[in-house]
Amino acid sequence: MPDPAPSLPQPVQDALQRGNLVEAIQLMRADTGLGLKETKDALEAYMRGEPPAAGFAPKPLSAGAPLPAQVQEALDQGNKIEAVRRLRGLTGMGLKEAKDAVEAAGVQAKASESLSPGQVRSSNGLWWLAALAVLALAAFALLGCASRPPLPVAELAPSGKLKAAINFGNPILAVKDAATGEPRGVSVDLAQELGRRLGVPVELVTFTSAGKVVEAVRDAQVDIAFVAIDPVRGADMLQTPPYVIIEGAYLVRKDSLIKRNEEVDQPAHRVVVGNGSAYDLYLSRELKAAKLVKAPTSPAVTDVMVAQNLEVAAGVKQQLEADAKRVPGLRLLPGRFMVINQAMGLPKGREQASRYVESFIEEMKASGFVAQALARHGIQGAAVAPPGR
Repeated sequence: MPDPAPSLPQPVQDALQRGNLVEAIQLMRADTGLGLKETKDALEAYMRGEPPAAGFAPKPLSAGAPLPAQVQEALDQGNKIEAVRRLRGLTGMGLKEAKDAVEAAGVQAKASESLSPGQVRSSNGLWWLAALAVLALAAFALLGCASRPPLPVAELAPSGKLKAAINFGNPILAVKDAATGEPRGVSVDLAQELGRRLGVPVELVTFTSAGKVVEAVRDAQVDIAFVAIDPVRGADMLQTPPYVIIEGAYLVRKDSLIKRNEEVDQPAHRVVVGNGSAYDLYLSRELKAAKLVKAPTSPAVTDVMVAQNLEVAAGVKQQLEADAKRVPGLRLLPGRFMVINQAMGLPKGREQASRYVESFIEEMKASGFVAQALARHGIQGAAVAPPGR
């Protein structure tokens, strides 16, 4: 009888059975050290009930090392076959080596006693092989039948196209192409990729302020948006874990006495923010003495500051850096006054769509898609957010 292929670690199988390929990839890579593409290809083959073409390269078990926790758990439950199966999946051991390792751990096989469910007795003495083959076939059949959750097209794109809000007020996320006038940026790339996966066209609905984007999501005028995570906004929409982290900074005149971020919150200071922006929401809560002045959009904060002879402008660090080069006599304060977690938002009531988009965002981060988009568009000072799960 041919030696069955090593099975997957149980946590990986559990993630696959839940339809969460991203989690399964992360777990498998941690256990094996495989690259992203090799792991994804191998797991998708496994889900189809096929032995992975390239096979896995699990970590070997060092001589004398204790058994992995999930193997020991099976042993503690008296299930030697399951222990061998798990050990092979984790280490790539052959059947004999795994069986010897389990026996060396002090668990005695009781072949003459009643067998656990799923075990098969063979008259030629090779019942271990037969039992493991049955278990492997059952796992392949189960995972081969398991399918990913259906694409929630009806919730995500009820009009037949995916309406994506693109905010020109945040240059980290999107800008207008100087040559074509078309939107480009990481948020545009994510929207197009999501539409491709759903099999629907994407309509980019552009805005110049975050406040208008939030209103459009709240009123279900768009299907997805790219917004900063904030408890106020969270009351009006569903939000995913973050995909990008950016910084908020202060801009002052070169001759200003303000040297540090902590010196901004003084009664004599007026701070300009884009109306409805993440900075507006944050500083409305945090500033106790300084007065907020609302500019119509975030890109306008520096011009309002200069025109009205105000003390401070607050906004996206990259936008203010560009303004300092554009307008003479200005400088950024060192550091940052806040970290902004950028996420995707959806109208309330679309919970199934939200779960799908959460998984999509996690995959886009794990696969390198977000990092590549930031690099492609020349974005500096923004970082890919850590895994949300």
